[in-house]
Amino acid sequence: MKRLINSMLMLAVVSASAHAQTLYSCANKEVAFDGHDLVSYFESTPTKGNPEFTALYDGLRLQFCTEEHLDAFIQDPEKYMPLYGGWCATAMAQGVYNQPDFSMWDIQEGQLLFFEVKAFFNGKTQWMKDPDKHLILADRYYRISTAEEDEM
Repeated sequence: MKRLINSMLMLAVVSASAHAQTLYSCANKEVAFDGHDLVSYFESTPTKGNPEFTALYDGLRLQFCTEEHLDAFIQDPEKYMPLYGGWCATAMAQGVYNQPDFSMWDIQEGQLLFFEVKAFFNGKTQWMKDPDKHLILADRYYRISTAEEDEM
């Protein structure tokens, strides 16, 4: 319990100094990103976290599968947080906020991306047709939308 409280306090300081308020795809969830350990994506083995290794970051409750993953996240949270607030990257390249499937992901230029999957659409497949172009478009739309949020 002491570990959890310390993690929450440390991350509260980090997130308070973070840039513009981010609109997260999982903000209304009890545990963010369906409980997946964000660090585990970078090891190519997405794993559900353990409530014993929990941290609060920017208003999100995050779980990690090991104490080592929790510590890695605390040391550099921006390294592990997904781009575009965890929204579907392909949809963001079209200026749309769509909920992703957290089991559909990729690491591009050292950044975690999530994609949606529905009926006859696979966001990751679409993204991979021209990832550089999609990254430029998604960055542009996300910057515009977060700038508009800051102005409100």
